[in-house]
Amino acid sequence: MGRGAGRRGRHGAGRRARSRAGLAPAGPLFLLFAFGAVASAPHQVPDVPLAAAVAGVSSLFALVVGNVGSLVRRQRSRPARLAHVWTWEPVRYALAAVLAGGLSTGVGIGHPYWAMVAAVAPLSARGHAAQLVRAAHRILGTLLGLLTSAALLAPHLPPYATVLVVTELQIVTELLVGRNYGLALLFITPMALLMGQLAVARPTGQLLFERGIETVIGGLIGGAIVLCQLCLRRHRTRGTT
Repeated sequence: MGRGAGRRGRHGAGRRARSRAGLAPAGPLFLLFAFGAVASAPHQVPDVPLAAAVAGVSSLFALVVGNVGSLVRRQRSRPARLAHVWTWEPVRYALAAVLAGGLSTGVGIGHPYWAMVAAVAPLSARGHAAQLVRAAHRILGTLLGLLTSAALLAPHLPPYATVLVVTELQIVTELLVGRNYGLALLFITPMALLMGQLAVARPTGQLLFERGIETVIGGLIGGAIVLCQLCLRRHRTRGTT
């Protein structure tokens, strides 16, 4: 097997597609989130054609909205190709997801994929310092976001009002997430919880506790993996000098 074939074999198909499209953030964050959210849905027979139609139309609408700017400018910039800094990057993502999900499942928390996403999210930043900062942002931003979540969950809004609130939160999130990740989590957290309540309503107190503890678990695991990499790099550097 050639060098190029070996490299392609180490990366998942979804991750390769994301890289070619130039989607951000790097890594399998959104793929993991989507899979975890669907897998955690209640076990019941869904209306598959209707669900597929809603998902497809929503995706097309997102594509149209996302390309309005390029149509107005009549010029489309080509997405930059993302460089892979670490040869073992897929293993690092897998280790973070397995440790976070396994620990959350072992202690019996209701949404293990929240911990998995929190562990993977910091690893998508470029550079060890940025990854550690993002892990801290993920934990602190989510914990503060639980306050805004409690305020929005308390009134028990009807479904249509909840959809409007989620839409506003999504707009604010898109404006902030590229500038300050921690601040964006003040809006990402209630948005995710409100969307979950639309699907399956759960007691507010339990929901807030699980979101907080699983985010702390995932963020700490993600940060620990980064610190282990730093230690290994320093050890190798000393061994070669």
